[in-house]
Amino acid sequence: MKKSFRPAALVLLPLLGWALFGLGSPTANPFTIKAAYAADESQEIRLTVRGSGLPVPRFVTLKSDDVNMRAGPGTEYPILWHYRKSGLPLRVEAEFGVWRKVVDHDGATGWMHHSVVSLKRMVLVTTSSARLHAEADDSAALVAVAERDALLELQSCPTQWCRVAAGDIRGWVSRTSLWGLVKDEVLN
Repeated sequence: MKKSFRPAALVLLPLLGWALFGLGSPTANPFTIKAAYAADESQEIRLTVRGSGLPVPRFVTLKSDDVNMRAGPGTEYPILWHYRKSGLPLRVEAEFGVWRKVVDHDGATGWMHHSVVSLKRMVLVTTSSARLHAEADDSAALVAVAERDALLELQSCPTQWCRVAAGDIRGWVSRTSLWGLVKDEVLN
């Protein structure tokens, strides 16, 4: 599909104005708005409007191989992209009711209905190849080599090494080779 993006952030401007500039009364508005500033990303707002209550940002994966990314939070918005890869990790940047504003590994941003994404954790290999080791150490025995764009199930990530799986293959891979983790996120 042709890559043409509409600025999805414009959809939230009326809500952001209300939240940031005190327009109206929070008790009179039917939405609950949470705004938080990222320490390393000044001026960025993470917005949740009657969402899931889960942390934002976070990673989710596609449930099926037939999913649309839209320009805004609703079916009346045009489709930006059509995804055909179940298990693809996406970063949730904001929530608006049952809609999730997501970003893919290429930076494409748009909205998806919550029913098409899963909390199952997967990662995508972003380097030319990723070496899976038997232990969380470069000198440990080599188990397998995953090529760029390989999807791996994320089992844990307690340090700079993450335990991943693909079918019957299990191993440890350097976090720097993967996309699908929030910065400094620890998974046990």
